[in-house]
Amino acid sequence: MKKIKLLFPLAVLYTGLFAVINTFEDSFTRKNNIDIPFQSITMQGVDVDALIREDKENLGNGIPKRYATSFDVDLGIDNSGTWEVMDDGSKIWRLGIYSQGAFGMKVLFDAYLLPEEAELYVFSKNEDMSIGPYTHKQNHADGTFGIPLVKSDHIVVEYYQPANIKVTPQININKVLHAYIDIHGFYDITEDRNCGENVACSSTFDDQENSVIFLDMGGYICSAALINNTSQDLTPYVLTAYHCVQGENPNYFTFYFDHQTSGCSGNSGYYGRSISGSDLKASRNMNSSDVALLEMDDIPPSWWDAYYAGWRRNTSSPTISAGIHHPGGDPMKINYDNDQAYSCSWYGSSTHWCLSWDEGGTEGGSSGSPIFDNNKRIVGQLTGGSGSCGSGGTDYYGKFSTSWNSSGSSSSSLEYWLDPNNTNQYTLDGTYDGASIVYGCTDSGACNYEPDATNNDGSCEYAQGSCNCNGNPTGNYCDCNYNIEDECGVCDGDGSSCAGSVTLSFSSIDGSAGTAEVHMQNDVPIAGFQFVINDSPNYLDLISISEGSSADYGFTVSSSESGTIVGFTLTGTNIPAGSQALLVATFENNNDNQTFDLCLSDPVFSDQNANGVSVTLDSCVDMYFSSSLPGDLNDDGLVNVLDVVVLVNIVLGLGEANPAGDLNGDGLINVLDVVILVNMILGG
Repeated sequence: MKKIKLLFPLAVLYTGLFAVINTFEDSFTRKNNIDIPFQSITMQGVDVDALIREDKENLGNGIPKRYATSFDVDLGIDNSGTWEVMDDGSKIWRLGIYSQGAFGMKVLFDAYLLPEEAELYVFSKNEDMSIGPYTHKQNHADGTFGIPLVKSDHIVVEYYQPANIKVTPQININKVLHAYIDIHGFYDITEDRNCGENVACSSTFDDQENSVIFLDMGGYICSAALINNTSQDLTPYVLTAYHCVQGENPNYFTFYFDHQTSGCSGNSGYYGRSISGSDLKASRNMNSSDVALLEMDDIPPSWWDAYYAGWRRNTSSPTISAGIHHPGGDPMKINYDNDQAYSCSWYGSSTHWCLSWDEGGTEGGSSGSPIFDNNKRIVGQLTGGSGSCGSGGTDYYGKFSTSWNSSGSSSSSLEYWLDPNNTNQYTLDGTYDGASIVYGCTDSGACNYEPDATNNDGSCEYAQGSCNCNGNPTGNYCDCNYNIEDECGVCDGDGSSCAGSVTLSFSSIDGSAGTAEVHMQNDVPIAGFQFVINDSPNYLDLISISEGSSADYGFTVSSSESGTIVGFTLTGTNIPAGSQALLVATFENNNDNQTFDLCLSDPVFSDQNANGVSVTLDSCVDMYFSSSLPGDLNDDGLVNVLDVVVLVNIVLGLGEANPAGDLNGDGLINVLDVVILVNMILGG
């Protein structure tokens, strides 16, 4: 094989809107086990201590959180790297870049123009992470392009061009970023902050959580939110703070969705869903409401369940319910409040809403995050303040109402983009698919069931103890001194007071994982519980219990294969009153049967005074237990070409998404999983 320099000029059109949903495939040389030496360049050393000192000095100054330092470079196919011509006439260019001690690295291109059929990858030389392929679909009008962070201090940029292509690409790197903070938790280095609870613990704001974005501007991070417009046409507009984007090239930005933990107590998040590239549509600087509206270069895929949040532009003070954000780059957190915000100023006059959180706080990385009113609509985005985690200080959110209109060009206002048909709406609810959403209680067994509601807002109310929905007793109260205005309950046995009640139900069934989440609504603290999960026909074995509030509060939980579950505390802690997931039960199917009825029975619950608590059991649920055989997507007990057809249809969007199709566990279902499935069938 010989080295070659390409001499043909490139004639190719750029696309106006290009797909930049980041995927994770192995490069051409990795897939083909090509191990030919190539040039690597070493960056100068980084003084991490000095950078951290600078970061501490900038805290609270309206500056995004920095996690990386950048090197200005001029590295391209004409002046660096190594070219190879393969036996089949295809060509490969590779360049290694080493920056000692980096937790991760990324490169930014000031020249990126690829011919059709060519591919570009960036991967870690010594770690198992590869991003790409990037193709001509990423050709942009200004010739710039950026990639997400890659885990490694030694990365490789690789360009592959098939033999039939005779033109020269344009590839030049102008910046190399060295992550001196493990912002993605690649190496499980995390900070302990009291910045709100993990959103995995919250069921009330599930939709709003699906709108919040971890925004990487290239060395700096903020938070942001996908936002709806009155046309409800799913244009991927993103709301954040102006100080997050000021002076930056939005085409280098990466938008991470669903960066959250899998449980209440977790501290590592998921980075498998990201989109790179955007355009700035509207902004107002920090002398005003500190707002920026971006449009991503692609629409999030439907299987991400991305939510386009609603908004409120009224000028009257809103009542605040929650703020959702990524403090310090952490997995998504949620703060709570139930007070009315008040008008305040950052620089300009009455440009912001101010508040102090009842629960939680903000940190660097929270900038740009949305704040929601009591109707779960965005009313502003975070500029900064003294409400650092657990401090109880004041946070400043740029008013959505101030950002709505602009004194300059109309296109620089939110109104121009978020109300394109001039409907003059003052409020707009969110959406997943462009359809209208109605919030309310969707449980037909609740006292306040709303048949027109499409999304449960957590407001469901239930009959308590021995009372009906109207608060009237449905049975005798022994000698209990019952007051119709008091919380309803049953006698605790000594005739002196009333005990509380519990409603137990199944809240989530995952047949592919063989799990069932048991939900508890309790109006008194719980110190012990016992119940049975029955399945019909009786082919399921209960093999483990995990997660939920029982784990969060240190309960000792035991179970038997027959379905009996016993939980109690040895530390004096109790599960507080509320509505929460109690635990997750995992089953094993010991029969070919796949459809089961799961039912709850024989409950015994105790409060902190060892009094029995009245328990209401919800109805049985169906569980479709998928085959545990990897690759058996049609659950016929075999792995063959029929399963390939099912998987290809999922990739093409012609079939219903099935988590079992993610055979390599990267959070995506794509051609990599098809290749794995075919190799399984061929015995490879």
